[in-house]
Amino acid sequence: MFSRSHFLLFLVASIIFTCTGRFIVDATTELLRTKGAVRYSAFLIADAEYCDEITHIINRENRYNIVGITAAESLDQAQREATIAEIQSLGVAEVFIEWSAIQNRLYLCWYFQTAGITLHVLPIGLDRFFQGSKSWLIGGSPALKFPPPVLTGADFWVKRIFDLCSAVLVLILASPLYVAIALAIKFDSPGSIFYRQTRIGLHGKPIKVWKFRTMVTNADQLQKQLEALNEMKDGVLFKMKDDPRVTRVGKFLRQYSLDELPQIFNVVFGEMSLVGPRPLPLRDVEKFAQRHYIRHDVLPGITGLWQVSGRSDIVNFEDVVKLDISYIENWSLWLDLKILMQTVKVVLRKTGAY
Repeated sequence: MFSRSHFLLFLVASIIFTCTGRFIVDATTELLRTKGAVRYSAFLIADAEYCDEITHIINRENRYNIVGITAAESLDQAQREATIAEIQSLGVAEVFIEWSAIQNRLYLCWYFQTAGITLHVLPIGLDRFFQGSKSWLIGGSPALKFPPPVLTGADFWVKRIFDLCSAVLVLILASPLYVAIALAIKFDSPGSIFYRQTRIGLHGKPIKVWKFRTMVTNADQLQKQLEALNEMKDGVLFKMKDDPRVTRVGKFLRQYSLDELPQIFNVVFGEMSLVGPRPLPLRDVEKFAQRHYIRHDVLPGITGLWQVSGRSDIVNFEDVVKLDISYIENWSLWLDLKILMQTVKVVLRKTGAY
């Protein structure tokens, strides 16, 4: 009845029209939601300390209008009926609730279900789940599946080969710059050209990290006198904007992150990667909470999401850890390339460098 050319024409046309139609519907819906239309009313039940974080998560979906917020106490026996009545009076069909507000009241899910309300439980109070986790049923019971992170097996060796080839290329091309920096340090202040500091690397093993010296020779001893001036809020890292230990040449090197260049040797030796969580001194690691040690499950890097997201301008270590975990969860060779390109931009702008 139809020639093969007609069949192929109809097949291609149907695929194009279907995809185009769905794209138009999705784009139009997204645009309308941005304008405040095609949104669902939602209600939030959470303690004050979690409200901002949950609100930010819900707003990223771009489909809900939060019409009411109440604390966990609203689920107590004396108040729960009034809470559900309030939710229904607002015409809300979906409720978001933080885990700690309902963990000992899971039976209350039945109250919401019988009232025709969809309940979303957000585990904000728990340790952060990997994005790769999957919910499924086993023997009729719900379970969470946590597949291994991507930075293992073949992915590890792909990253390692890329690091090694790139590091050798940088050493060849930047060799005149290495010589110029070495001479500047030698003429500026007494002491060695390089500075080797013990830091914690893969699986918690200590490594010697190479850097161009940017401080006076007794900087480690002087740090104890400066601890009270630490600008990191939680005190895990030590950061000080106008550190008196930094030399004149050292200040310039730090502004453009040139002091990090010798770490290319650490990459060649397999102790570090071009991109990854920054290796920290033992002084910082000793102040880690248990959840922070996940940073040591991958090779540390010369640069990473922390460096391209503000570097020293980020004064909360928990934010640093979130960025590191996000990198581990979403790793790809393309992500490494993007971070390296962003690093060049950040270095040239001297963003958060001191």
